[in-house]
Amino acid sequence: MASSIHKTKPWHSQSKLAAAFSVLWRLKLVPVFIVVFVLILSAIFANFWSNWRGLDPEVGTLQDRLVPPAWVKATVQSLKGGVDLNDIEVFKNDELVEGATLAHQGTPFADGEPIVGIVEYRSGGDIITIGRSLVYPGALEEGVTSKLAGLVVVENPVSFDNGGLYVDGEEVPAGVAFMGTDNGGEVTFTPLGANLQGRQARDALEVRDTEGNLVAPVVGIAIMENIHVDGTDDEILALPNHVRQLTPGGSTKYWLGTDKLGRGILTRLIHGARTSLLVALIVVLLAGVAGTAVGLLAGYVGGWIDGSIMRLMDIYLLILAILLALIFIQYFGSSLWPLLGLSFRPPAELSWWPDLGPSVWPHIGFGLPKVAMGIALVFWPLYARQVRGVLLSIRNRDFARGIRATDASQPGITFMQIFSKLLSAFVIVAALQLGTIILLEAFLSYLGRGIPSPIPDWGVMMAGGRELIVANWWISTFPALTILVASLSLFSFGQWTRNKLASKVKVGGIS
Repeated sequence: MASSIHKTKPWHSQSKLAAAFSVLWRLKLVPVFIVVFVLILSAIFANFWSNWRGLDPEVGTLQDRLVPPAWVKATVQSLKGGVDLNDIEVFKNDELVEGATLAHQGTPFADGEPIVGIVEYRSGGDIITIGRSLVYPGALEEGVTSKLAGLVVVENPVSFDNGGLYVDGEEVPAGVAFMGTDNGGEVTFTPLGANLQGRQARDALEVRDTEGNLVAPVVGIAIMENIHVDGTDDEILALPNHVRQLTPGGSTKYWLGTDKLGRGILTRLIHGARTSLLVALIVVLLAGVAGTAVGLLAGYVGGWIDGSIMRLMDIYLLILAILLALIFIQYFGSSLWPLLGLSFRPPAELSWWPDLGPSVWPHIGFGLPKVAMGIALVFWPLYARQVRGVLLSIRNRDFARGIRATDASQPGITFMQIFSKLLSAFVIVAALQLGTIILLEAFLSYLGRGIPSPIPDWGVMMAGGRELIVANWWISTFPALTILVASLSLFSFGQWTRNKLASKVKVGGIS
């Protein structure tokens, strides 16, 4: 009896990769890797990246605007040969027109009447485009010269060697063609003939074939399809059968493409990590200090002061977080220091001061942006409640009562014996809130109430591409994915931190 041999799947199979990723995620290696590389290292080496690539995160070049990611190929309108004109299907408003035919000029007819409206053509299930053209059968592109001493300059004569041009219903196998203006060409068709830049084509150009004989132009139709190829605009149009480039291809200079101002998406993402990380750190510092101070006061003094503070915080937490941030931002303007008549920028003589780049200090460094203050107002009660809970829990334990029985001072108990537990509570709350802080900061910037443009920021980048999300999807997609991945990783890292430190601080809401 034959027995079957079990074949193990290769390491790169989908199931093996999914299992490996699941193990790494449970061990928190993936979240830590993402936090380190997406946030920390990006923030540290943002200037190094810009200098190495020669790209400015705030200023782009218009000739590089809306370049897609490097792996995206250019969309090119190319001639499609071998099409039977009688087999072309005509659709109007996405519905097939029965019995439709094409005239020699490319106009669709049905029941003897021209079809008007939104018309689509298909051949063999593929969508095609039909347009009028001026055809020189058997001609060479090198044989095209101007009769008017250079007054007529043709930018893109289309040489073809695989058909796709039809004259009186017959396909022309090879030659040179000039497309009509409706297909990006230079030829205008009138009842008197074909005009090229305001002149009759036969009077403007002289075209010869391989034997040097003059070739007379004829009017025909071109059958075209959209294909995807690699190369620049000049390289693509230099190849035969290519009519025009509809959308550009990606460039290795911009790995994730560019936005509508020609700024590299990857460069702005890297600098945006610095923005998000600095805002998050400022929020944790401000909210942590304010919340810890209030929590210590409430837990240490107790009595009616503790009750009043906690009731005020309960009311405060009932207010929608985003509403609090928006009210503060709208009322106080761009930052806190200008309101106080102060400004900060590191002195030029302090060479040791960290260089965060020209785009950082005025808005993010010690300028204390409005968005950080607004978000800090949202999160400080969380620190206050946890610190108060830790303080009350520890004050009622046996070791605290023993210290008080030895006549040790109350401040000594508060700041010496329980410091490590308060620090653990602070770290837990901070770790759990980092992801939320980044999400809230990006949302405020997306609404136009956060980090000002053109400062590189993930929320600003998403807002800059929302009108172009269909045609130029990469402008908003990559910032959105970065926010999602960074936030999820920080959430996972925060939960891991809570599980590790909760044994030291067993208070409601932490353990």
